[in-house]
Amino acid sequence: MFLSQLIITDYFDNEIRKVNFNPKGLNLVVGINNESGTTNNIGKTTLIRCIDFCLNGKLEQLYIDKEFKNSINEDIFNFFKNKQPTFQVIFKDSTSELIYKVSRKVIYEQEKFKFNNQIFINDSVVEGDFDTELKKIFFNNLSKKPSLRQLIPKFIRKDEQQVSNVLKYLHPTTSSSEYEKIHLFLFGFNAKALLQSKSDLELDLNRKKKAKEALGSRFNAKDLKQILEITKKDLEKLYKQREQFQLDDKYEIEEKELKKVQLNLMEIEKKISDINLKKTININKLNELNDGIFQGDTQTLKLLYDEAKFYSTELHKSFDDVVAFHNKMIKNEMDYLNSKIEKFEIELLKLSNNRKVLSTQYAQLMLKLSKTGSLAEYTKLNEQIEKLVEKKGQDEKLLDELEKLEIEINTINDSLSELKEELDKNLQDFDNKLAIFNESFSAYSKLLYDTEFFVSYNPEEDPIKFYTKNVGGNEGSGKKQAIVSAFDLAYIDFINKLNFNFPHFVAHDKVELIDINKLEILFDISNSINGQFIIPIIYDKIENVYQKYKEKANIILELSESNKFFKV
Repeated sequence: MFLSQLIITDYFDNEIRKVNFNPKGLNLVVGINNESGTTNNIGKTTLIRCIDFCLNGKLEQLYIDKEFKNSINEDIFNFFKNKQPTFQVIFKDSTSELIYKVSRKVIYEQEKFKFNNQIFINDSVVEGDFDTELKKIFFNNLSKKPSLRQLIPKFIRKDEQQVSNVLKYLHPTTSSSEYEKIHLFLFGFNAKALLQSKSDLELDLNRKKKAKEALGSRFNAKDLKQILEITKKDLEKLYKQREQFQLDDKYEIEEKELKKVQLNLMEIEKKISDINLKKTININKLNELNDGIFQGDTQTLKLLYDEAKFYSTELHKSFDDVVAFHNKMIKNEMDYLNSKIEKFEIELLKLSNNRKVLSTQYAQLMLKLSKTGSLAEYTKLNEQIEKLVEKKGQDEKLLDELEKLEIEINTINDSLSELKEELDKNLQDFDNKLAIFNESFSAYSKLLYDTEFFVSYNPEEDPIKFYTKNVGGNEGSGKKQAIVSAFDLAYIDFINKLNFNFPHFVAHDKVELIDINKLEILFDISNSINGQFIIPIIYDKIENVYQKYKEKANIILELSESNKFFKV
């Protein structure tokens, strides 16, 4: 995918700015100094930020200084507010000859910006989610991770983190797990379904671990087992005391009846507790199944279907058939669960009625026994037993839930281990692809610093971590940025060799730190490859070589105080 044009028009479709990109090689945006020697506020870096915005980036990057969050360029803000411009970037697919137009219209309503997003292929509108369709067009991929906005900064490096880091170009808080998916994807790891499964399992594992942590915040499973043993011993002592408890002879019959009623009540309470637990489990399963029914929003299943169809042209079932079959299977299981829940409710109703009858009997017997002097001690003993029985039931339920979570966590870990074995098998092909990339990367870095850089990784680490290495030691910021550029140009070589239909352009800001002789090497490399290298730069930096690249038609835009990017 190559950049062809950027067109910006106002609310009335009047042209504000049009930029034609060189189809291959170097594309320079030159900022001409004013009389005081500065190029501030002319929009030198705005072009690459506009491209980023069109690829679902944020509008704020065009009028807010990232280093000073409260620093708003009022002229640009008012330009968006009043002109409500439309941004259009046109791309060409060199393989299919298709022309793609990505359009984002800025709308200012109710004190905030909104956007009307559209994609056209040869003037035909593309339906679907904007972000999803962009990822499909630029990366031929429908999986959730890596996301479009995790990939684009590799091709459009405009902020400090992006231009200073070869591989870890996203926000510093980005996890190693996220980078693993990004780098495996970029370098052509084929088992994408394994990556998605790994991502889903890791997400589920984190949920289970958090649930276990919350349940075990006071006591873990081992603690509860010890506590239950202590409670069991305490209850045995109290039961023994109650068995040996002597009331007056004339109440012996009532005492025996009272014990019988108490035992029956305890048995009913246990049954009620067990059935309630079963009912809750089945209700939770029912809710999970209900969430799995596709009604209005079938986007997720549609994406999976489309991806399967993309890889196999022999799907005999229509998408509607897939949805109907999926929903029917879930409906059958839901009917079965509803039937079980109804039976539990009937049992609970019967047990509750029996409990009421026994509770009444218990109260009547206690009333008869209330005339004896020893009843207070007997009642106190029963209260102790009841409290301990209740506590024991709660602890047993908590232990059961913790042990269930532990089993689920172990099951997920086992599945992850199996997945990792499959991933390892696919890494051999991946290593061959990485070697193809390093062939160009090491060659370009050697041209720059007579030091060969390469990308590698440690498959023993989990998640897999990628890194760059060289034999020349640590590099300064200018050297690091030149290596970042060499990396991205080598990546264009790489996707050409493997016929990946990914973006064949890279845009870099802040290249002024790179020595001019190194910049010339990068410029010449970019003119020799099948890709585009877009660079905003001040005139002073390239003054001595300006005419050389002017004659090669590498300068696509010149900006100055009298010709600002947005002309405001």
